[in-house]
Amino acid sequence: MPKIKSVNVGLIGAGRIGSFHGQSIARRLVDAELVAIADPAPGAAAKLAEALGVDAAYAEVSELLAHPGLDAVVIATPARCHTNVLVQAAEAGKAIFCEKPMALTLEDADRAIAAARSARVPLQVGFNRRWDQAFAEGRAAIDAGKIGAPQLIRSLTRDPGPFGADPDRIPQWTIFYETLIHDFDTLLWLNPGAKPVEVFAMADALLRPEAKEKGFLDTAVVNIRFDNGSVAVAEANFSALYGYDIRGEVFGSGGMVTMGDVRRSSMTLFDKDGVSNDTWRRDTDHFVQGYTAQLAAFVDAVRNGELKDAPTGVDARNALMIALASIESVSKNQPVLLS
Repeated sequence: MPKIKSVNVGLIGAGRIGSFHGQSIARRLVDAELVAIADPAPGAAAKLAEALGVDAAYAEVSELLAHPGLDAVVIATPARCHTNVLVQAAEAGKAIFCEKPMALTLEDADRAIAAARSARVPLQVGFNRRWDQAFAEGRAAIDAGKIGAPQLIRSLTRDPGPFGADPDRIPQWTIFYETLIHDFDTLLWLNPGAKPVEVFAMADALLRPEAKEKGFLDTAVVNIRFDNGSVAVAEANFSALYGYDIRGEVFGSGGMVTMGDVRRSSMTLFDKDGVSNDTWRRDTDHFVQGYTAQLAAFVDAVRNGELKDAPTGVDARNALMIALASIESVSKNQPVLLS
């Protein structure tokens, strides 16, 4: 049997999630090779390259894109840089995996989608929950008609606490752009064929009330009404003291499906202090299978030239539309109709 040619991948961004994606490509994927890393921070790319056994490290994106034999890139830069880097990679003819959010404006989202289409390269966006086993099985049950027509849908993200970040260093509206963006994609994905028509959002700074006047928000609830009559709720908080809590639920005319569990496993400890479970504390632990599976699907798309059942630039734009409507709703304290 002929050996499958490895896909040569370059990593752009050597921060926390970029480093994890780099590890996944270098150590968890059998049909991909991490051949280059780029990051403008002094020494960041070289440090990660040394740790992962990668020969090429660059400070400039353009240098990485010119790396010999490069097939694809994984973009894990700060969110504000995603669109420009994505367009640059598309113009260089490279297949693209971009972390969420793909863009911060609809204009940039359209620019990113157009660049990938013009270059005829695959564009996949990092909505990893679609690849989690529980969420994937939940969607399969919905597709099979096991719960009937979706009526009430819920998705939540509660980051592990205690919250210790400096609010001044967190970009405004992060809770919508970077946290709830996952939930918006999940709600759209779990309600296939339906379109959102109205959004009403509430948000506050319950963890750091003194930072609210500067625009910081750490807690939010978003209600979404769809054209098929279903209603969805997304909620987020930056500090769940009991662990990293990601869950989803779809209640339908014929049943219900629930997804996600803060517990690390079904092992439960019974001792003198009572009953307890260990809980997830990091996203890269909770979703290691999902993070890896999405990159495996991307590598397969690079090899075959097309995405299959993966979140696209259009999906990213749809989630962004809800995020932007949520921001407008909070700003005006009123529901926002979507055209």
